[in-house]
Amino acid sequence: MSYGNRWGREGPPPEAYSRVTDAERFRPLHAAMRKIIVRLHSEYDVTLNEGYGLDEELERQMTPASPSVRLTPSDSGAAPISIVFSDFPGLHVRFGRWLTQPFPICGCDACDRSAEGEIERLTDAVRDVTAGRFRERIRIPPLSNFTWPEGEMWSDRASWSGGGHRIDRRRAYELTGGVHRLDLNWKPWPQRPPPG
Repeated sequence: MSYGNRWGREGPPPEAYSRVTDAERFRPLHAAMRKIIVRLHSEYDVTLNEGYGLDEELERQMTPASPSVRLTPSDSGAAPISIVFSDFPGLHVRFGRWLTQPFPICGCDACDRSAEGEIERLTDAVRDVTAGRFRERIRIPPLSNFTWPEGEMWSDRASWSGGGHRIDRRRAYELTGGVHRLDLNWKPWPQRPPPG
């Protein structure tokens, strides 16, 4: 983890890890996401749904500040995106079936994240998903009660891979349709046909 220059070589003090001095610095994430949603809906052939209960699993993880949004491409081989606007303020986003990411990853004073940096990270992730540079995988080990879904995104500038949140074996089988392993290589989002 890299720390902002304000902490210097010694890094943040221990109490900074449990303190959030200015959560409102992340408020621009909501407006940025709304602009992204409008752009995606105008450029791609997607269905836009808005309301509470669109992604109950994500909504249970925080207090929603406004209705959630789901963008579902007309091509079922392209990954949907669901967004929950949290009252932190921040976002929790589901890319595809099970990969979820918070924006910001952490809001504590020690991490010193900025809205600008998180908006860039969000924009990159959305760009990768809509371009079809995204895959997900679940492998259910035979002797474990839990598994960790994996995801990968990539572009010319950077790549990312990592696990999602831990899920229990029963839920993993629900997500995979009862198989021990499922790999999803998502396709690019279809462009919206020109009007007329």
